[in-house]
Amino acid sequence: MLMRKFRVQNYKKIDDTGWINCGKLTAFVGKNESGKSAIFRGLSKLNPSDGQKYDGLKEFPRRRYSSEFKTKDWIVSSAEFELSQRDIAELTKLDPIFNNIKYVICAKSYSNQITVQFEPQLGLQKISKNDYLNSLTKWKENIENLTAPEGKGEQLAPIKSSISSYLQTKINQLPQVSGAYVQPEIINEISTTILNQMNESWAKELFKDILDQNKKFVEKTKLDSKINDAANWIVSNIPQFIYFDRYDVIDSAIHISNFIQRLSQSPDDPRLRTTKCLFEHVGLDIHTIQKLDPTKPETTELAIRRLADERAILMSSASAAMTKKFSDWWEQRKHKFRYDVDGPHFRVWVSDDLDPSEIELDQRSAGMQYFFSFYLVFLVEAEKTHKNSILLLDEPGLQYHGTAQMKTVQFFRKISEQNQILYTTHSPFMIDGDHLEDARIVFEDKDTGFTKVSDNVWPDDIDSTFPLQAGLGYALAQTLFLSKKQLVVEGLTDYTLLKAMNELLEKKKMTMLNKDVVITPAGGTRYLMPLAGMLFGNKIKMAILLDADQPGIQKQKEMKEKLLMDCILINSVGNSDTVEIEDLFEEQVYLDAVKASYPSVELNFNSAEQQMKGISKRIKSLFDRTNNSFEKWKPNNVLISWIQSDPNGKHKISDKTCKYFESLFKEVNKKLEI
Repeated sequence: MLMRKFRVQNYKKIDDTGWINCGKLTAFVGKNESGKSAIFRGLSKLNPSDGQKYDGLKEFPRRRYSSEFKTKDWIVSSAEFELSQRDIAELTKLDPIFNNIKYVICAKSYSNQITVQFEPQLGLQKISKNDYLNSLTKWKENIENLTAPEGKGEQLAPIKSSISSYLQTKINQLPQVSGAYVQPEIINEISTTILNQMNESWAKELFKDILDQNKKFVEKTKLDSKINDAANWIVSNIPQFIYFDRYDVIDSAIHISNFIQRLSQSPDDPRLRTTKCLFEHVGLDIHTIQKLDPTKPETTELAIRRLADERAILMSSASAAMTKKFSDWWEQRKHKFRYDVDGPHFRVWVSDDLDPSEIELDQRSAGMQYFFSFYLVFLVEAEKTHKNSILLLDEPGLQYHGTAQMKTVQFFRKISEQNQILYTTHSPFMIDGDHLEDARIVFEDKDTGFTKVSDNVWPDDIDSTFPLQAGLGYALAQTLFLSKKQLVVEGLTDYTLLKAMNELLEKKKMTMLNKDVVITPAGGTRYLMPLAGMLFGNKIKMAILLDADQPGIQKQKEMKEKLLMDCILINSVGNSDTVEIEDLFEEQVYLDAVKASYPSVELNFNSAEQQMKGISKRIKSLFDRTNNSFEKWKPNNVLISWIQSDPNGKHKISDKTCKYFESLFKEVNKKLEI
């Protein structure tokens, strides 16, 4: 199962985050004390690997506790999971009705009970007590009015009396049964009791309508039971949440006997956990190392030589394995590891390409030790207890240099194919500038102080967005000079839409931007000329995409006059009404995105607005007229979410739209190949 979105409510300083979309790798960016850790800890307890439960006394928002906590069982965490084909196959074994289920929503409250909702929703199968009482009363009246077939009057009379009396008893008892719904065993009992009175075929035929009606109730209760079974299967199979908030540094000298003793006594001790991963990652068994001790007094000379050789070969092999694997992670220097058993101690020695002197691991830089220890735990446990789990990493990489942090994000992206990863950060180097759509901003609401999460890139919180701005700035600065082919666009909204559609076309096996082309947002048409001049001076090939509005047309003319460059106007790949990149989408899809972003605004265009070219301009005019503020990035981010998570679903990205973008990318590729 893949978690598509989640929500945390009524937890510490969180009132309600709202639904937060997430992919295989999602970064949560925010300043200290913004609530990032609370979000992760609250979510982790939906299905925690460490068995932690919700504690309302300590975790319910303190300012609301006395007046609200005891009023109901408050929901804390909710998550929507996309079912795999294997998941659907397992559910279909319970009943074919589950074959069409695509998603499930699991929610957990302070009572630590999980509820499951299937999407598409299944019809309510529970039978209300009132409905069933009405049926029993009607059946009793019908039975009392039954007429016996010829010659069967004396036989029918006691059957009618017995069943009528029995139904009256149930009618009297049912209101006393707890709950608003009828228990399945009561419905089954009534069917069995009536059938037991039917010894001959004529009687069964006479009571057939009543038996058939009750049979329908029985079938409903069976389906209800299957839904419960399916919900139980979901609860047993949703991914575990692994919450990491501490990353212990490994010891460089390990006393073998003491370590084995401590491990047997406290296998979950964090320090032991890290050291245990050290051995497991390169296939070393600590018990085997202990046995290969040539100093034992009873050991013969030949055996001593054999044990010493075996231990040396084992250490050499493990050292080479670690050296090779670590070089794939840490690129600041090329390190060489040597594992050694020195008397009762297992030691880790490290040298590097700049200094061949061997130094104990705990004498290396804090960042290098931290990196080494973290990845040992991460890699080993992700292959074991964390497999098919969701990893929640709270502030990983704090002690790394900036380039090491960027390498960390690359590593996360690689292993997120097997384990979905969510992580928090306030470092710009932990943000992937090529995937800003994966970033979520965590900030405090200025009015309430509650934690909020924004799916958009630029909420109104400068401190919270600074890492994102810095990360974007760094990524842009790198691309300006490292990439020799660039598509320059007016703004960030164009950038994110083009990136998302480029990925979609790749999935559809359609023409996308050439791999060596980088998209660069200029930040508005006023910055296009200096940016283009700088790139032109560094002999970088450019294609420039402009809106087909008056500023865009004017800028195209200016670029041609001063830099002898032909720009691409967006209407060259769309229809005659195309003004901005949003016009390449089906109009109804974009309107749906606007409605999702601004649900309270009625999208009723007047006659003048209907004549305007460009859906964004029509929307902007409508918002101005109705005294509302319109920001393009909001519907654009909804569009990106649909493109990435459900391009063939309710809000389908049409083939026509895909062909428009394909035409655009073909034109860009052609310009940059000249």
